[in-house]
Amino acid sequence: MGSVRDKIIEQIRAAKRAPAEEIVDVVKVRARDEKGGFIGDDPSTPENEAWVEKPVKVKKASAKKRNKASK
Repeated sequence: MGSVRDKIIEQIRAAKRAPAEEIVDVVKVRARDEKGGFIGDDPSTPENEAWVEKPVKVKKASAKKRNKASK
């Protein structure tokens, strides 16, 4: 028979097993072609094609482990 306490404990364990949330940030980087070379800006267009926005995943910092004090 499952009690409320058992359900809460299971939810806590499931939360610990889940991967840490990753925050997505956007960074501007130089645009590249298929060969890896830089793409230049076309001055006849209003948009700057030389720079593109790239999403970057930022991992959450892990907790530091403490050493037990030796006596």
